This record gives sequence, C-alpha cells and structure tokens, in this order.
Amino acid sequence: MVSVRRWWGERSRAERFDVSLRWPLYGLAGAEPLLAVLFVIGEPQVRAVGAAVFILVCLAHTAAAVSVLRAGIGAYLGGPRPVARPLAIAVGLTVIGVLAGDLAFPRFAWFSGDSDAAQAVFMLLGGFLTLAVAPLFRIGALLGGVLAGGIVVAALSGSVQAGGVYAYLVGLIAITYRVSVWTLGLGWEIDRSRAVAAQLAIAEERLRFARDLHDTLGRNLSLVAVQSELAAALAARGDEHAGEQMLEVRRIAHESLRELRAVVGGYRSTGLDSELAGAQSVLRSAGISCRVVGDGSGLPPATQVALGWVVREATTNVIRHSNATTCKIELEVTPEASILRVHNDGVNSPSAPAIGGAGLAGLRERLAEVGGTLTVEEPPGQFVLAAWLPAAR
Repeated sequence: MVSVRRWWGERSRAERFDVSLRWPLYGLAGAEPLLAVLFVIGEPQVRAVGAAVFILVCLAHTAAAVSVLRAGIGAYLGGPRPVARPLAIAVGLTVIGVLAGDLAFPRFAWFSGDSDAAQAVFMLLGGFLTLAVAPLFRIGALLGGVLAGGIVVAALSGSVQAGGVYAYLVGLIAITYRVSVWTLGLGWEIDRSRAVAAQLAIAEERLRFARDLHDTLGRNLSLVAVQSELAAALAARGDEHAGEQMLEVRRIAHESLRELRAVVGGYRSTGLDSELAGAQSVLRSAGISCRVVGDGSGLPPATQVALGWVVREATTNVIRHSNATTCKIELEVTPEASILRVHNDGVNSPSAPAIGGAGLAGLRERLAEVGGTLTVEEPPGQFVLAAWLPAAR
C-alpha cells in the first residue's frame, strides 16, 4: 500500500488524471470473462468442453479488445495508430467466440428469437468489441456502428428486442467511453498549455533581465568605446588631455560595474510589493492559484532586496520543479525580524529540487551576508520555503 501511495504521489496531475479515466475503461473491458463465467454457471444445459473453450476465447477476446482500446486512446491523444492488427484479431475472436458459444450451449440457435443463449453470446462479444473501438470513431459514426450492431444481433438471434436492448445499453456505454477519452485529451491539452505558459513566463523574465542589461550597459559601453578612441587619437598627437580621457573611461567603467551589480543583485527593483505582485502574476499565468498575505512597503530597502531574491527563486522553483496547483506567499513583519514563507502543494513531483539544490544554496549564501537564514519544511503534501531576516537597526 505504501509503494502504491508513493507511486501515485510521484505522478504529475496530468498522469493522475490519465490513470483515473483510462483504467476504469480497461477495468470495464476486463469484465467480459467474468460475465462469460456467470453466464456459463447460470445456463441450465452446458457442454463442458465447449464451455471451457468459450471462456478461453472470451479471455483472448478481452485481451484483444483492451489492446484495441489502448491503441485507440493513444491514437486519439495524437500517438501512432497501430490499430489494424489488434482490431483484426479482435474481430476474428468475436466470430470464433460466437462459434464456441454454439458449441458450448445446446440451447444456442441461429436466427431464432427463442434462444436466450444466442442473444447473450451475440450481445456479450459484439458489445465489448464495440466499446473497444469507441475512441476510434466520432459520435455520429459510433452511434451508426452501434445501430448496425443492434441490427446484426437482432438478425442473428431472431429477436428485435435483443437488438434494441443491445443498441441502447452498448450505445450508452460507448458514448460514455467516447466522452471519457475526449475528457482525457482535454486534460493533457490543459497540461501542455500550462507548461507552455510556464515557459513563456520564464522567457518573459529573461527578456526583462536582458532589456535591463541593455539599457544599463549599452550607453556606457558606447561611451567607453568613443572615449577610448578619442584618448588614443590625443595620445598619438602627444596631447596632454589624453590622460584625462582615460580617467573618464575608468570612471564610466566603474559606474557600469556598479550598475551591473545593481541589476544582478535586484537593486533596481521597485520594491518587495512589486516583486510579490509580479510573482503572483507569473504563477497565475502558469495555471497556479497564488495568494499573497502581508505588506512589505515599510521595510528597509536592503530587507526588501533580500526578500525579493527569495520571492524570485521560490517562484522559479514552483514553476519549473513542481506540480503545484496552489501557492501562498506570506510575509510576517515583527519588531525583531521579517519572515517570508512560500507554501506550495507540489512537493510530490519527482523533479522537485532537493533541499540542498544549487539555487537554494546560493540563496542561503545571499541571506547569510545580511544576517538571514533560509529553511525548508516538507509537511505532508506541502513544500514550505521560509526566509528569516533580522530587523534593521
């Protein structure tokens, strides 16, 4: 039980959704041998050898039907369509199963409305075959196939009532199959859209950073190039102002270095509240519900910058390394310290970052420079990143 729970916990939301929809369909298809055994037990007249053959054929028919169903679901979800061979096998086993029913049950009679055995065998084998091919057809074509199957059952069994019952029951379950597969495809499409949204959010953040670097360093580097050329020209003429120009180049280089550090370190951010709002927007665009609690506008600039690092790193980890559906960012300010906690429910992802990951290790080093600490907690089904910073004196 523990291993099953662990296996389930390591699956993504889309994989869990897939299992919860796909396997009940397989399970229903697997009920065919059980119904065949119950029918054999309940039949008053049975030939033992024929009944054994009938049950074995039903087992093989079930395996072929599940194979067709699996291939059909895969084809519906955009995979390859290797359906022809298992479908041909399933159709062949359907015919063999009907013949085995004729061999097993003395009351089996072709084209006779008085034969309950023939009606049950036709409906059992034909019905499960129709359910197996449900993902391969559109609703209209599927209903047409069900109606055609009902006509065949009515003709072979000699009972219009049997054909009507077959068409109603099999049609209802087949539509359920078709809708379930459609819902499964929709779930995978939503998961792909969420992944694309997360990638776009990360790409947008990278573009913003690149734009900041360009705006900060582009002008200064152009000035360095111009001033250097001017200094070289003055030095070639022996002009004493060449040294002044080089000093200006040095001043611009130092200024560029300070601005670069400001960009990388986050000093150009507009405040912790802006970082929190940006994180909330990015998470929501990635399909993760996010709630922010607390106000950091009154904190000292150095504290806001340090906590901004935490917000950015935590947001990146939630998007890239978890299967979170909800996230809560909570800021608590006391006279002694400022505490930022980031909760998310995606800890079960197999790709979640380790507690000692490079990103968190670098964040610990940054916080340690300003006297802060970083802790990670993993309560059941949760991942909590907590940063503590002492109050500015």
